[in-house]
Amino acid sequence: MAKAKFWKFLSEVRGEVKKVTWPNREQMISSTGAVIVILIVVGAFLALLDVIFTNAIGSLLNFLTGAV
Repeated sequence: MAKAKFWKFLSEVRGEVKKVTWPNREQMISSTGAVIVILIVVGAFLALLDVIFTNAIGSLLNFLTGAV
């Protein structure tokens, strides 16, 4: 019984995959470029926030503990 359900599932998956509209080469390159640019921008932004918060918390701790 389980094997029949499994093969039916695979058959339905194959049918659904045939309905998919796959992107062409230009669309794929464009989308990949956009993702890479966004990742770089978000990564730089998060790195900047990390530096700012690290310095702010370090300064606050130094102030509170009286360290120089």
